[in-house]
Amino acid sequence: MLLLLASASALAGPHTAMVGFTVPQDIAGIGREAAVHGAVVQRCFQRARFCVLEFPGAPALSGFPGLQGVRYAEPDQRIDLGQQGDWPDASGTADCSDLWDLEFIGAEEAWEIADGTDGPVVAIADSGFLQSHEELTDKVSGQWDYGDGDSYANLEWSAGVPAHGTFIGAIIAGVGDNGAGRSGVAPGAQLNLLKIADSDGALYYSYAASALADVADGDLGIRSVNYSIASSSYTTSFRDAVLALADVDVVLVAAAGNCSSAHCSDADNDRYPLYPSSFSYDHVISVAGATTDGGRNSYSHYGASSVDLAAPGVSICSAGVDSDDDYYSAAGTSYAAPMVAATVSLLLEAHPDLTMLELARVLRASAIRDSEWTGKVRSGGVLSAIGALQTAVPRLDPPDDSVVVDEDATLRVSMENPGAVGDAAVLFAHGDGVAVDAATTSWHGAWTVEPYAPGDTVSLPDVGDVVMTGSGSVLRGELDAHASVDLYIDLSGVARGVHAGSLRLVVSSEGADYLNAPYDEGDDDETGYLAFPVELDVVAVAPLDSGTDGGADSGGTDGGTDGDTDDGADSGGADGGTDGSTGDGGTDGGTTDGGATDSGGGDDGGKGDDDEAPKGGCATAPLTGGLFLTLLAVAGRRRR
Repeated sequence: MLLLLASASALAGPHTAMVGFTVPQDIAGIGREAAVHGAVVQRCFQRARFCVLEFPGAPALSGFPGLQGVRYAEPDQRIDLGQQGDWPDASGTADCSDLWDLEFIGAEEAWEIADGTDGPVVAIADSGFLQSHEELTDKVSGQWDYGDGDSYANLEWSAGVPAHGTFIGAIIAGVGDNGAGRSGVAPGAQLNLLKIADSDGALYYSYAASALADVADGDLGIRSVNYSIASSSYTTSFRDAVLALADVDVVLVAAAGNCSSAHCSDADNDRYPLYPSSFSYDHVISVAGATTDGGRNSYSHYGASSVDLAAPGVSICSAGVDSDDDYYSAAGTSYAAPMVAATVSLLLEAHPDLTMLELARVLRASAIRDSEWTGKVRSGGVLSAIGALQTAVPRLDPPDDSVVVDEDATLRVSMENPGAVGDAAVLFAHGDGVAVDAATTSWHGAWTVEPYAPGDTVSLPDVGDVVMTGSGSVLRGELDAHASVDLYIDLSGVARGVHAGSLRLVVSSEGADYLNAPYDEGDDDETGYLAFPVELDVVAVAPLDSGTDGGADSGGTDGGTDGDTDDGADSGGADGGTDGSTGDGGTDGGTTDGGATDSGGGDDGGKGDDDEAPKGGCATAPLTGGLFLTLLAVAGRRRR
């Protein structure tokens, strides 16, 4: 088995323990208690908030839980291993004659946009590395051996799969123009090597947790960590180290796991979680293994809510360790994960302002859909490096809570796109209280305005064609790459009163059919997606245009919209209900709100039941004040 798979029955480390603290001031007390037992505080990590202690014998931990600020004290545990320009040519070399994986993910097209040269460093936490291999020449920007406590992350022959880390390193950043072996997915990228095995080939959680916590504490230019190791359990310190990565916007790309036989009974990570891939944190990206045609490898683990996407994971040719020019082919989710980690580097070179959450969303939204992955991974598909680079990423700021419309008003909607160019649509539900006269930006001038009424069909990239039950407008325009745009929506009052409205943004692009905003805040609108609420307070309605009443009134262009009482003086009496006076009555079309029901889709259901950092479903609180009637045919729709 090529994934480093940890058994459930871990053995305690003989002399090491981890003690969690609340604030740095607590470390002094931990040190005093350790000294009582002859222990030494090896190192403390500020963001992960734990210290590693070395005892002369078995760790004596009974006194620590009572200390001020101590969150936990735990013995170390062993991770027992089981089975285990001139763009680079993706067509292969004599050493690796079929680099199908690069072709499948669109690597050559992606390299025309980014090749990793100016992207962030990719870290690899693994059992050891043959740094003299020709594919890793001049590729290492930093390293540390957490098992042996020195500065050289060497190859460890006693580890379960000695070539594991070297193989992964070449998949990520193998030299692309040396005429040998393979090109990495990010051939220009630099690597930071985190060796988490000791000279006996043993892996302990203290090593792994320290490596990840070090990344979180350091300023090493790292934005993604590849972790092709899995376990059915974890320590508290390891979990804290994983969480600390989120504090510095670092993505952890983790292998989903492999079966020891085809279609094994415990392959569903939703039911039988493996860590860290099954952590429900937004910055943890779990990767399954795909076959050469994009289908599901029968040996790969999966999970409809706990695994994000698949990547090529069979017949992968990469660097071996028998010599500096050794190559061989292998399979496993261990080798699917680094393709995603490398793509993160490409993404951040092309679009450097993407957050860790947006990186995960882009990778899922741009995945190549395949029916064999439907219901098996959150994205329903397989990695597309070129698709990811061509994906637009919407950001939408919450609008003002309330907008006063005194005959007219302008509503400003602030948007951003840190990704590729895209086509944007703003769904503005505003009911019958206002009308949208125009929508303009400083970038591309006017956007199109498409008003809709109850019963009208609206077409949007995320919901397709949907029959609307309320009134509003769809505003459409282009969002440039890396743009910040203010959209100014000119409103005119139609009916006095306070009217509930909402706004949401959806963007389509060459790389993905849609991404929408907001993502994890707001309320469900009638299409089943999250939207920001906005209150429209119409204090005076706009005058009607001259001639609107067919010339029947003698009051010039005022018609029936002045502030007088309706005394019948104008013959345009049919307009009476829309004037700003005593006759506006029930013209607010939002008074029949039936509430919105939850689509059940949410963010593809989140990642498991871990509620420490939920990936979340859509908020289900119905909008109040009356515009959103009945949720219509939204079952199965998903935010991305």
